[in-house]
Amino acid sequence: MDEEKKQTFLQKLAESHTGRKVVIAAGIIGIALIFLSGFLPAAGHGQKREETTSASSAADTDEAYARHLEQQLTSIISGIRGAGTPHVLVTLEQGSAEVYAQQEKHSTQKQNGSSGTGQDADSTETGYIIVKDADGTEHALQVTRRQPKVQGVVVTCPGAENPSVQQAVLDAVSAATGVSSASICVTPSA
Repeated sequence: MDEEKKQTFLQKLAESHTGRKVVIAAGIIGIALIFLSGFLPAAGHGQKREETTSASSAADTDEAYARHLEQQLTSIISGIRGAGTPHVLVTLEQGSAEVYAQQEKHSTQKQNGSSGTGQDADSTETGYIIVKDADGTEHALQVTRRQPKVQGVVVTCPGAENPSVQQAVLDAVSAATGVSSASICVTPSA
């Protein structure tokens, strides 16, 4: 009986002049909403913003890493007898980098030469492993994140006037950072 009422309502709506106007107006409003949705930010646009934010946050992370390393080196050098209060500057050669999981596909194809003998042609295709989040976005599977590489270190401290203190500071910085002594400058401060 409920269906009969619905059919009669729809039939009455279709037969009346006002009903047709309502259906046409609803259709136009629907089309307008679909058209306007093209101007609203979509998931892809948000992803571009996220990538830009991610790049700037990676730069911030690299900068924070350099500052943290400077603080650690300052603490270490302060502990060296005769060094005094040091000032440390760390420069990075390259920023941090994400390492993504990869998969390789090997294939061998038999090719027939002009002499009738077959030769094998090997090919390897490498690609990233893609995962899908609960919200449906796809991204490469991150395995690890490499720390930034230190390019050089500058240390100024009052005790660097003494060659033995200067060498101790040089050795400590080299051991702590893994950077060769050629990339470390230890100089007396004013």
